[in-house]
Amino acid sequence: MAIANSGAVPFDDDLDGNLDIDPDDITEVEMARQKIKQLMHEQERAADYEDRLTRKLQRLDADLASKREQVEGLQRSLNLERNKFAEEYRSEKRERETKAKTQEERIREYLTEVLYTKPKQKEKRGEFHLDTVLVSFVKPNESFRYNLAFRVDSGTTVAQLRNSACKYWGVSSEYFILRTMANNKCQDDNKVKDCFKQGEIAQLRLEMKRESAEPPSEEELKAIQPKSKKRAGNRSKGKPRYNAEGVEQIQKFVENYANQLKKMGGVFFLLKLRDSKPSEHAGKINLRNILIYTALVILSGYVYVVRRPVGEAYWCAKGIQDYLLVSTPRLGGATGSCTGAMGLDRQHCVPGFEDVQTFDDIWDWLNYTVPEIFWVDEPTSPILHTYNQLLGYFSIRVQNVKEPTTPTEFCANNAKLVADFNALADDGNNLSISCFPRALSDANRRTDAYPEISSYWRNQTMQSQGDSLAVVRGLSDPGLFRSKELNRERHGISNIEGLIDTYDASGYSVDYRMTVSDPDEHIRIQYRSDLQVFRDAGWIGTTTRVVIMSFSTYNHDYDVWTASDFLFEIPPDGDLMPSFSVKPFKPRIYETRDELTFTYIDYVRLAIAIYILIFVGWAERQHKVRNHKAGFYYHISLSGITDLGLVICIFVTVVWRTVVFHDPPTASYIELADDQDRVNGFRSFRQLAWEYNTVFILDGIVMVFLMYRMITFFRLSHTIYLQWKAIGQALKAFIFFTLIFVPAIAGFIVVSTALFGKYILGFSSLMRTSVSTFKLTHGDLHPNILDRDVVVGVISAMALYLLLTFFLMNVFITIFVDAYYVIRLTCTQPAEKWDGQRIRSWALPGVCVSMFQAVWPSQVEGRD
Repeated sequence: MAIANSGAVPFDDDLDGNLDIDPDDITEVEMARQKIKQLMHEQERAADYEDRLTRKLQRLDADLASKREQVEGLQRSLNLERNKFAEEYRSEKRERETKAKTQEERIREYLTEVLYTKPKQKEKRGEFHLDTVLVSFVKPNESFRYNLAFRVDSGTTVAQLRNSACKYWGVSSEYFILRTMANNKCQDDNKVKDCFKQGEIAQLRLEMKRESAEPPSEEELKAIQPKSKKRAGNRSKGKPRYNAEGVEQIQKFVENYANQLKKMGGVFFLLKLRDSKPSEHAGKINLRNILIYTALVILSGYVYVVRRPVGEAYWCAKGIQDYLLVSTPRLGGATGSCTGAMGLDRQHCVPGFEDVQTFDDIWDWLNYTVPEIFWVDEPTSPILHTYNQLLGYFSIRVQNVKEPTTPTEFCANNAKLVADFNALADDGNNLSISCFPRALSDANRRTDAYPEISSYWRNQTMQSQGDSLAVVRGLSDPGLFRSKELNRERHGISNIEGLIDTYDASGYSVDYRMTVSDPDEHIRIQYRSDLQVFRDAGWIGTTTRVVIMSFSTYNHDYDVWTASDFLFEIPPDGDLMPSFSVKPFKPRIYETRDELTFTYIDYVRLAIAIYILIFVGWAERQHKVRNHKAGFYYHISLSGITDLGLVICIFVTVVWRTVVFHDPPTASYIELADDQDRVNGFRSFRQLAWEYNTVFILDGIVMVFLMYRMITFFRLSHTIYLQWKAIGQALKAFIFFTLIFVPAIAGFIVVSTALFGKYILGFSSLMRTSVSTFKLTHGDLHPNILDRDVVVGVISAMALYLLLTFFLMNVFITIFVDAYYVIRLTCTQPAEKWDGQRIRSWALPGVCVSMFQAVWPSQVEGRD
């Protein structure tokens, strides 16, 4: 059918949207095109709708799957709850059955052992009985040795035993043979018991045959030749029924191997060593603890340095010593004329403190040196008061022993001898002798008063009424004895240690104000007149055992106080031993802003110490437990000792500073020392100074513990870890050899005390001899040793040098070198590689590491 031209028929829109028109009714081209477009549009709409339905269906399927999983999970939980008791019952039943089965097997093993153990049979004379043979086997391409015991009887042959062993290990008997431990091949037709000598260990080795074209030697043939019953009767009784010479010659090398190896001690020792177990020390070292201990080191070092600057205590003490140890001119002598060589002129100069040798020197030092230091009216040069504030009074205290009522009252072991001397003295009109107490004690200490001194002192103090700052005399009556309890309570006097003995706070004492309003000549005249009265009354004499001059100062440049004590010890032999002690201190450390900052730092250190005690200690003990050791081993290790030591020291220092140096304020101490109201007089701060310096000693011990604890963290380095183990290995031998040398050193100390103690102070007691011996090992030979006895001195020095420096030191070096090589050979664990991944997993917490791996998984996989 022909279609008309489109130009003849106009475009009609009546067909838009009418898709039900029969295609045969469409007679125009434009209408057909319009129809096609409508169909294509409808197809696209249908496809889009289908796609939406598909996506919706997928979502519904996903929701359905989720709901199904949830329902299934609930059903499983419900089933578990329903079957919980049944499962528990079945589990208990299985456990009971397992226990019953194990018990039955154990009973069966015991019964088997009883049933199949052959009873002991009577052995025929000249023969030995063999019922068990141990067969050793090393599988090809393996190094582990397997051992298996086989039952044999008198008729078991080598072939039967070989077949059984090969069948057990699953190898062919054609390629394996049995050899004795002496490397002898066992023939198949031999009896098993004929392969061993009397007393030889019944052990054979299953080895693969070695293809060898060489025939067996005659010695080997003789050695493996079976026993013959016919020839057995021809042998004489007691001779062996085998070729002993061939066997011994074949076994010569094998049997002598161990003996030859023992001659080479180092090689034999190394072969016996086993590899050390892999160390787990790196597992307990973490970055958190390193940072905490490092912070503690920094804080402790900072607080120590700023609280006690370098050289401050030395220069404060040196300033006091330089003024009191020098020689001074007597009355009428020119100032400065007693320096240098002129200081030895005792007619014009008073000996320096350390050069005092007699009682007259003591009185001269008290008469001329002391007033020229404290009471200078118009000084022409800097004096002690120029750089230091003199606090209140200085005190002169003496301790005397009782005079004997009879010549032999205080004689310890020589009373009869003294009585005999006195009897001879009476006959010859010579002076008698008496024993005085050797040392001070409560039984022989003089406590009765000096009446003439007390009377004089009361008269003088009654005349000296007026301005308290103008009165130089204190309240203490030098004629009355004061007990140690009274002096400790009112004057703060404590025990003081000298070169010879330790002296308590009791004694006869006199006080003088150091800072008076008018320090002119009449002050020194009063002072010297008092000392003359004391001297005439025998205040210091043959019964005196110690004279102590004490005072306190404050250096305003360094802001440091000092407690000074100068002693003259007088033993009963008539000698005189001067010594002194100048202790810098601060009475209060909580006043300025900086001091409060240091206090807060102490509290931070205390918090860190508590953390170490609780958390670090718990972690260390758990680490020991995880490595199958008791947690107590941590407390006896170096880490535990250092941790516990530094915790105790920090706790003690913080509490000590808080209790002692918190109250009262410094102004109260100044008022107490100055005593302007003349209530107590002299005040000693020696005990406070001792506590102040002892706290700093504890701070130093804390640093020692911290340094050793920090070394334990450096064991992350494999080199330092090996050296650490080597030191621990060598320490055992060190202790052993030290105990060996202790008797020799003790004997040398006793002999040196006996030889040189009678004329050298450094060897007068065992303690001083120990110190002098230590100096002698470093080349510090006391010159008096050679002056007194050259031969004995040289022999002693050479013997001690050879014993300690040459022999003992070289022994210790050898021990350490040997321990180091042993550790290097036995510690086969390779050094851990510290790459970025290892450092990150070690330094960061596990949560941070997991987050890093989740964010950058590709980098982690690339490193792996």
